[in-house]
Amino acid sequence: MRIEATTNAKVKAVRRLHRSRERRQTGRAIVEGPKLLETALDAGIVPLEVYTTEEGSLTDRCATAGSHVFEVTRSVIETLSTTVEPQNCVAVISIPEQQEPRVCRTVVGVAISDPGNVGTLIRTAAALGWQIALLGGVDPWSPKVLRASAGTQLSHPAVHIGSIDDLAAAGLTLVATTVAGGLEPSELSVDLPIALLIGSEAHGLPKAAVAACGYSVTIPMSGETESLNAAVAGAIAMFALSDHTEKTSS
Repeated sequence: MRIEATTNAKVKAVRRLHRSRERRQTGRAIVEGPKLLETALDAGIVPLEVYTTEEGSLTDRCATAGSHVFEVTRSVIETLSTTVEPQNCVAVISIPEQQEPRVCRTVVGVAISDPGNVGTLIRTAAALGWQIALLGGVDPWSPKVLRASAGTQLSHPAVHIGSIDDLAAAGLTLVATTVAGGLEPSELSVDLPIALLIGSEAHGLPKAAVAACGYSVTIPMSGETESLNAAVAGAIAMFALSDHTEKTSS
């Protein structure tokens, strides 16, 4: 089936998935571009629908897996896409079922509103062998987060938590990242697993969140820099707190 009109009902339905409320209500999200589409397939996520300007081996793979593939015009792809320069395909997926937090090294994004930071945290956490949990903040299934995570959200999705208390109840040792007053991450010596809390870009962690933590860490900085980007701070702290000996020997 070929779709040429941007006013087509299917096109309008996909377009609505640009909004987080629609994603929550439908349990669906969009994946843009062949690389993210391939990552979704590799993660066992079969798209419900694929819209493409040029069919090929990747769309054949989707069709074989059970996706409905629609050939569309360039103007339709531009309507479906969230980017200034759209790629040649947009897919609709069902958002995977919410996972329960595991008792392991976990980085927790608290009310982080920047999709680039959330996506980078997701990607970095997976690379360093950490679980990532989110408390409030941006929707991790937004197109911007999926791109910033380089598709890692598809294979290692973030876990939603209702409160910091959920982490403590699960047996995680709570560690806050603060601008000042904490130990250097490399100096922290606690029994694993830990939950490392990273605050929002503008405000950092709420005072109540810091008070709930048994430990706090501060990344030393020179010069007149007041603070670090949330994703950068999380990456540095995760790396410093990782058990490299265990990784090397495993």
